[in-house]
Amino acid sequence: MKQLVLIATIFFGGACPSLAADHEAEQQMLDSARRPADLFQGQGDPFAMEVDFTTQFKAPIQGHFSIKWGSKDHWWSKVEVGGFEQTTIKNGEMEYTSRNFPYTPSEVSSLFRLINFEGNTEELVAQKQKDRTENGIASVCVQAERKGYVMREIDETCLDAATHDLLSEEWQVQDQKKREQFADYVEFNGRRYPRKLQRLENGSVIASASVISLQPAAFDLSLLTPPKGSIERRHCSGMVPPVNISRPLPHYSGWEKVAGVTTARFTVLTDGSVDNIQITHSGGQIVDQVNLAAMKKWKYKPAMCGTEPVVSDMWASQTYKAN
Repeated sequence: MKQLVLIATIFFGGACPSLAADHEAEQQMLDSARRPADLFQGQGDPFAMEVDFTTQFKAPIQGHFSIKWGSKDHWWSKVEVGGFEQTTIKNGEMEYTSRNFPYTPSEVSSLFRLINFEGNTEELVAQKQKDRTENGIASVCVQAERKGYVMREIDETCLDAATHDLLSEEWQVQDQKKREQFADYVEFNGRRYPRKLQRLENGSVIASASVISLQPAAFDLSLLTPPKGSIERRHCSGMVPPVNISRPLPHYSGWEKVAGVTTARFTVLTDGSVDNIQITHSGGQIVDQVNLAAMKKWKYKPAMCGTEPVVSDMWASQTYKAN
């Protein structure tokens, strides 16, 4: 018997109106707790940020992240860690990426999510509230459900009872417990932003970041010039992500029993075909070969900007088990 479980990065689903209405106060608290630190999605004056971070590859590696921010649609960023370098430019609907590696490592993407550079778009629906004290700080914690996921996730968001600063967010997927922690807030651009951030999995720190500089700075328009040979992507307002319409199952005809998880990044072209598949987590040589052979045959309805199909990038994890 062969079994396949697929988990993709893009999920959809609306909040349940009756559930949200039953916990309106908790929902308002949850929404407000996740907004104030958001420098990268709202409007504000131009600024520059410098971040030192440590992330866990095979061993802890130190890196640096710089962002020159003009607006939500005009910015420049650069990340350097362990020999990997990536420069990204946002100019209106167009985004340009130049890197010295075939793909962006998942550890770097985790850093971007930690500092909220990629935006926190996951929808949470509040369920119940609990008061507690952690490290001498009185906090209010709201338990919520993440909507639109293949597997049900329970999320707990805790904020400082006095300042309403976001202190932590914890969630669980199967046997993986994940947690993000925030501390040392400062006032900036009408918001409060944490200067100390950590991401943990099953109690172990896998990424930590320290904001060493955050200050107003005029934006230099010359930074918007795309690097030669950079990857070009269009990201429009209201962009509709790719939708899988055909997913042939992997097949292995060998005699030995194999099992494992393969995680890969790939590009969905405007005709819906899959290209540029890059393994980011190996499930073993045979499992990878079986899964990649199947992924090459996947078919999508491509990402759409209005009526125009556009190229997009995504990732998927596949668990394969043959008995």
